[in-house]
Amino acid sequence: MIPLLLLAPVAGVILALLSRTPWQAALGTVVGAAGLLSGAVIQGMSPRVAAWGDLLRLDELGSYFLLIVAGVHFLCSVYAYGYFRRELEGGHIGPAKVRMYHVWTNLFVLSMVVVVCSHHLALQWVAVEATTLFSAPLIYLHGDRRGMEAAWKYLLICSVGIAFAFLGIIFLSRAAGDVPLTYTALPLAAKRLDPRFLRLAFLFFLVGYGTKMGLAPMHTWLPDAHSQAPAPSSAMLSGVLLNCALLSILRIAPAIPGAYASPLLILFGILSIAVPALLVAVQRDIKRLLAFSSIENMGIVVLGLGFGGAARPAALLHVLNHSVAKVLLFLVAGDLILRFGTQKIRQIRGILRESPLRGVLLFGGILAITGSPPFGAFWSEFGILVGGIAGGHMAVSLAYLVLLAVLFGSFLMYGSNMVFGEGVPRKLSGPELWCLLPACVLLLASLWLGLHVPAGLYKTLERLSTVVAFS
Repeated sequence: MIPLLLLAPVAGVILALLSRTPWQAALGTVVGAAGLLSGAVIQGMSPRVAAWGDLLRLDELGSYFLLIVAGVHFLCSVYAYGYFRRELEGGHIGPAKVRMYHVWTNLFVLSMVVVVCSHHLALQWVAVEATTLFSAPLIYLHGDRRGMEAAWKYLLICSVGIAFAFLGIIFLSRAAGDVPLTYTALPLAAKRLDPRFLRLAFLFFLVGYGTKMGLAPMHTWLPDAHSQAPAPSSAMLSGVLLNCALLSILRIAPAIPGAYASPLLILFGILSIAVPALLVAVQRDIKRLLAFSSIENMGIVVLGLGFGGAARPAALLHVLNHSVAKVLLFLVAGDLILRFGTQKIRQIRGILRESPLRGVLLFGGILAITGSPPFGAFWSEFGILVGGIAGGHMAVSLAYLVLLAVLFGSFLMYGSNMVFGEGVPRKLSGPELWCLLPACVLLLASLWLGLHVPAGLYKTLERLSTVVAFS
């Protein structure tokens, strides 16, 4: 099954290269994404398969992350058809660049599939580096100066981060001795590993892959990259790439003593929530605003993992909730930017009056990402708070609650101004099926996760929380 999962994005690359028009390339990506999603669903029913001499292995945790990657990729590929059609009609981009978008996107997805399927940590490191190399051209797709600066910044900072992660692998190898560096062997030999090198390995993993996750203070590449990439690429960067970096940290968690790892995760988690809380109020660009929200939500996940206990399954649930809500917002933001001709928040006004569906989607997405009921993120953020209090982290839990309230107020202000505010009357085009349908699906999914967390998903998250528990 794993080779078939890898074949889907490879087929998308080949079809994009052979295509004569952007529409043929888009069709190839949609077909490949549908194949990947189908394979991920089938694989999710019978986890734990291996391939290529056990270099690749897909367990239940990997299947969970793979389903998110495949689902987001499919919706973004449908959206991209309508998005780039508008871009071409507006003369903002040429057909050759649209074809290259599909080539790089499928390579990007291929590298993420390898990340979630990697059994050996060294192979996973290579795959994470590949995600950087394949996604950087997407940031520079329009070929302007700001895109080039953002792409170089992304490459440089994430390359430094991945170098730290490589040092982590070296320290882990020193700690493990003759134990294979696989995520199944290391937990079994945890008591035999050298604790000094093991702690150094986790610190370098956390800083290295934490840079890729956008954790503060290593987050500086993220607002620039997410604001310059095309909307479907921004959605993929935020909705699934950050998760892949998180998974790389989770793979060594069972071998690390909790007394050492938890305080580090709590520190990076609360810092990653505090930085956006301080900076969101001065943002003027809608995509940079959403990028800071990604930093905040990765901080929430890491904080929940640091709290442990009941907060751990809630943190894993928040991975899904964040992907759903953030991809929704990036897709709606991309559609609005095309229609208003600007990314400046103060120039995007009166959406509800001009286009009620877009207004509902944007405001619903903002409520969802800020953890408002009845959307799914409410339960995951609440579960992390309860877990923190139950674990005796009263001061950090209080700070977490205050910072969430600050962020909620800021996002509500921006959302209200854009959706309900008075602006220059303009004629927005009618509903664009290819752009708005994926956003509608995501809004309903977030609402569904808030009104009814499926029993099967809840049990799965409880099992996964034991898989990623510290030793």
